[in-house]
Amino acid sequence: MKCANWILRDWARGPTLIGMRTVQGMRIHQLTCCGFVALALGLVAGCEGGQTGDLSGDNDGPGSETVGGGCDEHKQKLASFDEVTELGSANQLLAFAERTFDAPLTWKAPGTGQAWSVGPETGQGQLHIQVTRGQSAYLLTYSPHERSGAGAGIEVGVICPPTRLGVEAHVAVTTDGGALDESFDTLLRSSTPGVAQLSVPFDPAKANGELSVSLSNPQTKLVQVSLGATLTAEGTTGSIAGIEQTTSGTGPSAAVSARSAVLAVWPDSAACRDFSQDGGGLGLAPEDEALGFTAEETLGGLVPVSSQAVTWQDGAQTTLSIAIEPSGDGCFRVRDELPLELGGGPSVSYPVLISLESEDGRLHGAYSGKVVASGSGATRSVVAEAFLELAVDEAEQSGFAPVDVPAGADRVLLRVEVTLESGAVAGTVRLVALTDPDCPPAAPSSGDSAQGSPGCPGQTQTPIESASWNH
Repeated sequence: MKCANWILRDWARGPTLIGMRTVQGMRIHQLTCCGFVALALGLVAGCEGGQTGDLSGDNDGPGSETVGGGCDEHKQKLASFDEVTELGSANQLLAFAERTFDAPLTWKAPGTGQAWSVGPETGQGQLHIQVTRGQSAYLLTYSPHERSGAGAGIEVGVICPPTRLGVEAHVAVTTDGGALDESFDTLLRSSTPGVAQLSVPFDPAKANGELSVSLSNPQTKLVQVSLGATLTAEGTTGSIAGIEQTTSGTGPSAAVSARSAVLAVWPDSAACRDFSQDGGGLGLAPEDEALGFTAEETLGGLVPVSSQAVTWQDGAQTTLSIAIEPSGDGCFRVRDELPLELGGGPSVSYPVLISLESEDGRLHGAYSGKVVASGSGATRSVVAEAFLELAVDEAEQSGFAPVDVPAGADRVLLRVEVTLESGAVAGTVRLVALTDPDCPPAAPSSGDSAQGSPGCPGQTQTPIESASWNH
């Protein structure tokens, strides 16, 4: 198997590389976004090897182990569980993580055309995760792996995980229906105070419980199955997931298709289904605390205590009153498929209602949107946004009056965005006219991708009204 460049993220345990990975002698197709990442993870294991290391507590030195994908994990053993690091102490992590977590579990059904199924449990069940402390704790840092031999040197384009706190732990995972009865030693990893993660390879065929996975297609197999969980003071969320990989054809013409296979998820919160396709994440009421804040506290940081001075597109000045209120339960989740630089890591999302009213009467509207908060301390980021697309004859429903829509426009789009970054809050409201291109139909495609019409311009946007503010 030949390994080229690739793009993926295994953020729970590995790095990000930029590019694309291929398999010699095979054609890969039919990949969704999740399927592509999952297939790439499978190739990483084959090309780079998995993680190894001493979790016995006997390692007295800083240590180094290779994290699958191109980064070295360096383990600096802490003097005690009370030693305080930039991410807190091991005892602070264990204060919320060392206990038994109970959560409703959903055994997922395969998607259309998929060949796997699980048993003996189906539908809804109950999961229990018991965590007890191990012997040692570490400060974990990461650096690109330096290769030896042919092609020696540090691989370019690697994005390694941030510094983490690592705590050895023994974990038992059981279900009331008997499908799972597993126990293992692992390392709890935390890059955000109050949040710990674990991720372990999981072979259903070797499960101690009664779990079975059946495949209706002999050319299909499940690969890179893992059990991953996030632990917080509010509860746990996680999944058992892998890749369904199907081979068709033989020899040089063989093709491999891959799709994400989520076998189970917990707690399958209704509030999280608006933010993740598989329902992964921990549902939270607005009064619940996540990443150190309730919804009211998070939204309060975006809203000024007084009206803000703004200038309209034509130069007219007025003041704008701003309100942002939660409109339902939120969802806490950890996005492992993205690096922190691209919005990955732990975050909490809430549905919200954003209300804007200008003193001059030009704007009076309320818009359904969402707020996403991530990070903590100086790295805390909060983004509230709402979009409203309307037909031209519905333009006044945007909240603006009057609205002068340019001739030839196909529809109008309103966007509201309020951000908190590095302690500073900024907001914008924009109304634009959208005009679709008048293009001939796309030419028939002879390959795997559709071809656009050559020389056809894209959609145009014409500003109608806008204002911005800072506080």
